[in-house]
Amino acid sequence: MMIRLTIQPEFARAYQQYADYRPGDTLRLYVRTSGPGTGGLFYAIERDQEQAGDALFEVEGLRFVIRPADFWYFDGGSLRYDKRLGEFGFQFDNPKLDQG
Repeated sequence: MMIRLTIQPEFARAYQQYADYRPGDTLRLYVRTSGPGTGGLFYAIERDQEQAGDALFEVEGLRFVIRPADFWYFDGGSLRYDKRLGEFGFQFDNPKLDQG
């Protein structure tokens, strides 16, 4: 299955600035919950290695991978960065998730 995800170049550059990721790094995007009983979901990111079946997005030298189990969350979404918010300006939006 192919997924559609937009990752702004500014998003990748900000991770290089604030999280010390470097061109050539492979970063896994995945879904996390925000705490016991809240039911809130958000994306998380960590260094990892690509595996067979992963979706791969290369932006500004970074390799972002998503495991098939997390496709539902990211498909149709976008990852942006708002520099006015400094190191807290990372934003994820997926209209498909709002179709309750």
